Amino acid sequence: MSTTTPSIESVFVDAPGLRIHALAAGTEQPGTPIVLVHGFPQTSHCFRHQLPALAAAGHPAYAVDTRGFGRTDKPGTRVSRAMLAADVVAFCAALDLRDVLLVGHDWGGLIAFKAAIDHPDLFTRLALLDSNTTVITTDIPHPYWFKVEPLPEAFLAAHARDMIEVRLGGKDGTVLGGRPGNPWAVKTGTRPLPAHLTEADLAHYADSFDEASQQAAIQYYRYAMPIHRVIADPATPSGERYVPLSEREIASMWLHPEGFEQHPLAAEAHDIGPEDRQKIYDRPALFVFGNQQVARFPELAGLPKPSGHPFVDQYVRYFPDLRAVQADCGHYVPEEAPELVNAELLALLDR
Repeated sequence: MSTTTPSIESVFVDAPGLRIHALAAGTEQPGTPIVLVHGFPQTSHCFRHQLPALAAAGHPAYAVDTRGFGRTDKPGTRVSRAMLAADVVAFCAALDLRDVLLVGHDWGGLIAFKAAIDHPDLFTRLALLDSNTTVITTDIPHPYWFKVEPLPEAFLAAHARDMIEVRLGGKDGTVLGGRPGNPWAVKTGTRPLPAHLTEADLAHYADSFDEASQQAAIQYYRYAMPIHRVIADPATPSGERYVPLSEREIASMWLHPEGFEQHPLAAEAHDIGPEDRQKIYDRPALFVFGNQQVARFPELAGLPKPSGHPFVDQYVRYFPDLRAVQADCGHYVPEEAPELVNAELLALLDR
């Protein structure tokens, strides 16, 4: 038996209106195909530890660059969750992939969830890595900030590379400034490069986050995450109704004179996909989350039991066959806890 580690190669797929790049390994393997979708502000490179391991276990594995990122086309058109999910479906159709295990990290999880819940016969298993489905809260503030034009435009024009080097690397965060221009907590002082990254990894992410990808990031958050209030209403079939918040209303939240978190609407959980709230994904599902998420939402530790917290209960809501696993790491679980992620993905195939 060969002990050679499967190599990673680049593949390009021509989907309708979009040329999609993916990193791939084991493309000739006979097992269940696995498609992995990266998040913000990364690329397919974040799955460099998963691809060889999954291929070595007998599975063809593909990590796609999503529209506007990496080496996939960057058309600059307005996006929606449905469009981004359709890109993944088109990628699979072009390669004739079936019975796919779909994996998403961060924003890639939002895309993967949308693709899977609309196409459960294609995506017969789903794994979300430190990602959510449709429910958001102000505990994670940057989705709201992205809607406040021109703050993200000005911030990324001045600090795109700084943002990568601060948030992924160890650069002093004071270079980014504070609110309202910067939504992320400022970490002062220079820190060592995280053990899960090399200088080459960090340079890849910084170099890849070019002007076109910066504009894509704004598109994703501003237009593919339409924020809605969820209001109880027994007169409706679902028992709730949804009220979209305009960019002006969200700007008033972000720029509230007493602070974003003090705005009255900040106490609510919101939803970015009310059209999906009554759907169920009844196939095997996996949710791996890091310590940072538990610090924000301690109720996660009790999954898959309902907790009464709307952010935590989104997973129970959508996934009747859910395995939830806490990883002893931060947000970037594919890179920070690769052995755990690889083992859980392979175990998911046996469920």
